Amino acid sequence: MILPLFIFFFGFGLKTSKSLQGIMDLQQKEEFTMEQINKWLEKPINDIPYLDVMLREKNYTKDVDNSYIEWFLKQTRISFTLNIYSIGDKRKFPGLKMGEASENAIKHYVIVTSFKDFEQTSLYFAKHAGIYFFVILDEFRLRELREICHMLWTKHQIFKSFLLTNRGVLIFDPFVWNNRTGKYGKIIQYTGEKSLERTIFYNMRGYPLRVQQFRSVYSKPMLNPITKKLQHVYGVDGRVSDVLQESLNFTRVLLDPDPHYFGERSPNGTYNGAIGSIIDNKLDLCLTGFFVKDYMVPEMEFSVAVYDDKLCIYTPKAKQIPESILPILSVGYDLWLVFIFSAFVCGFIWVLLRYLNLRLKLWSRLQTEPTINGKLDKPYKWQVVRIFIDTWVVWVRVNINHYPPFNSEKIFIASLCLVSVIFGAIFESSLATVYIHPLYYKDVQTMEDLDKTGLFVIYKYTSMGDDLFFSETSPLFASLNKKLKHVKDLNADILKDVVEIGGMAGVTRLTTLLLEYLSYIRAKRVWIVPECPKYYTISYVWHKNAPWEETVNQLLLRMQSAGLFDKFIDDMQTDVDIKLSTDQTLAQQKEEFKVLTVEDLQLSFYVILLGSLMAFVSLLFERRKKRKLTGVEQTLSG
Repeated sequence: MILPLFIFFFGFGLKTSKSLQGIMDLQQKEEFTMEQINKWLEKPINDIPYLDVMLREKNYTKDVDNSYIEWFLKQTRISFTLNIYSIGDKRKFPGLKMGEASENAIKHYVIVTSFKDFEQTSLYFAKHAGIYFFVILDEFRLRELREICHMLWTKHQIFKSFLLTNRGVLIFDPFVWNNRTGKYGKIIQYTGEKSLERTIFYNMRGYPLRVQQFRSVYSKPMLNPITKKLQHVYGVDGRVSDVLQESLNFTRVLLDPDPHYFGERSPNGTYNGAIGSIIDNKLDLCLTGFFVKDYMVPEMEFSVAVYDDKLCIYTPKAKQIPESILPILSVGYDLWLVFIFSAFVCGFIWVLLRYLNLRLKLWSRLQTEPTINGKLDKPYKWQVVRIFIDTWVVWVRVNINHYPPFNSEKIFIASLCLVSVIFGAIFESSLATVYIHPLYYKDVQTMEDLDKTGLFVIYKYTSMGDDLFFSETSPLFASLNKKLKHVKDLNADILKDVVEIGGMAGVTRLTTLLLEYLSYIRAKRVWIVPECPKYYTISYVWHKNAPWEETVNQLLLRMQSAGLFDKFIDDMQTDVDIKLSTDQTLAQQKEEFKVLTVEDLQLSFYVILLGSLMAFVSLLFERRKKRKLTGVEQTLSG
């Protein structure tokens, strides 16, 4: 039974009731000075927002007389509540399992007890998270005290326990090897010079930690070829694991990679994979990156963010443009329009110049040239037709037979020749390029384009598809969400199915495509849709309120600020580039020269056939027109 005294103390003032004042007046001789206690406990209480001071119901007058309790009551930095408690002799105290909902409310206690009742008291208040100050008023046996603290550590992973005794402040260091017991764990003196985390975790003295790392984009488990056991982990996550092991001095026990990878919920409500291992307390650290999102698993907790990534959609590369129409599509539609439009504009300018020359009667100076005069004496409309024909002749870089007699028109023709040379160079260079580097039809650029294709979007891990497209966001995402298909075979290579089978799209991390499937991208077999629907921060995971949480997070932040994550990622990218460099060099050598075949010249033959057909049609039209004119002349002459 716990009875609160309804007494509260706040940071900048001390408010007491009359009963508390009477309790504090019953003081005995202090065992330690306030300065000594302040030196010991100043750092441990720095990050504590609130304390529950628990006094024994039958001995609270004696408890409050203790120098440790007096120090807590007089300090003004932390608000606290003063309570009394009692524990029945026959009560069972099974403790709390790690990850229970009751642990969500983290409490910090100052508990007065005796050595005889220490085990019962500690189990009664035992919670995975929280800081405990146990004030042990009587003498104690160190070996039994160690056994109790060792039990709290192994069953509940409680290590933030300060034992305030007549011998000073003691703590249990679970990482010190005890030669007497042949186990890890020893009671040591706490001096207050360093925080508890720095005192314990920055040298774990080879303590074994169960670390799980399975295959992911930044994690590649490498097996021993002889024993077939996990030997080391290649990649960013593997190097982070190495740094943590070296910095904290623990023994990394690499667990066999879970065949279910990240894990997912089964129909019976249980979880497999890494998530299931965390729930069942089968691992201490999972150093493979997880998307930071709600997995509906209260037992799991994320580290600080280590890197980020995008979830992107990839599709088969659009088909290659056939050689028969390749010359037409070697340049963009806009260039073709400019080329054609400019020719007509230049023709109109030439017509305007001819009109001005004729208007000014500049042709009268050329009476001595009957051939030229004869052309200028033709009707103006036929001169216009001839001008447009000559414009297109010059525009395609062919010489005209007769140049106009006016200097202004000759200068204009010279400018047309220069422009035609520029256009011709662009067309020729583009045509030469597309024969070496083929062109493709337009790929999917947006989610709207993807929806129009009607392709199913397949994914392998449930964490990738459960919130990829929120149906409530827009009708577009609602339509795309209906096209999602889950592949339950975690060993399936979805990208190969997308490339080889076709008719579908896939979803995966952008980094996976750039590191593991870069050869497919360079070979123009896979296309990454530029609009990525999801962006995630990625972190490591472990059990909620893990003892090493604060220390590991501090090291990860230091690695971030030092740029180690960026360096490790760049190193992986460099390894991929080096691996592909030889194949890329050979491919470039093959592409340096290309022997043209008849298939590459299909368009020229099609143009000849089309021109011949048009010439034949024109011949028939002219023959029919001539017959009609001949019939009219015969009628008039008859």
